[in-house]
Amino acid sequence: MTTVALFGGSFDPPHVAHVLAATYLLSAGPVDAVYVLPTYRHPFGKQSVAFEHRVAMCRRAFGFLPERQVDCDQSRVEQDVQGATIDVVRELQRREPGTQFRIVMGTDLLDDREKWKEWTELQRLAPPLVLRRPGFPVARAFEALALPLELPDISSTHLRHLLRTGQGTAGLLPRQVAAYIAEHRLYVGE
Repeated sequence: MTTVALFGGSFDPPHVAHVLAATYLLSAGPVDAVYVLPTYRHPFGKQSVAFEHRVAMCRRAFGFLPERQVDCDQSRVEQDVQGATIDVVRELQRREPGTQFRIVMGTDLLDDREKWKEWTELQRLAPPLVLRRPGFPVARAFEALALPLELPDISSTHLRHLLRTGQGTAGLLPRQVAAYIAEHRLYVGE
């Protein structure tokens, strides 16, 4: 059976910690492939740049990884469903019966898990793979699901601030993502 990690998020913008997470999952995690799924609409109402820009940036960020192992085009399921994570998982299961899905969560998201639609059922259908984030300890209930690597302390929120204020982002954004942002003048004057 093929196991696919569902790596969702705003990806507003995708940064090197996202790329490191996907690379780590493929090289040392219990998965055969990673679907990168930028949210179509943020479930808690957070504003993002247009979905198409975020998909395009994800293609650039993860584009150097083998296409058969990292798929950014599955993000269309987010657009098709426009629902909660559980709805996306159910739709992917319908499209790909026999595939085991696992949702990727950073430890920063664990405190909000009860806000997720049908959280208990989601855990059953797509057991979490927990990635450690600095400053967010692993809850005892998720220690067995937490992978040992801690990601670098990089956040899209901080990157948006740096971009808005004209500060440098060298080493924090994949080069092709930085070029895309500059070309489309994203995050300027927000």
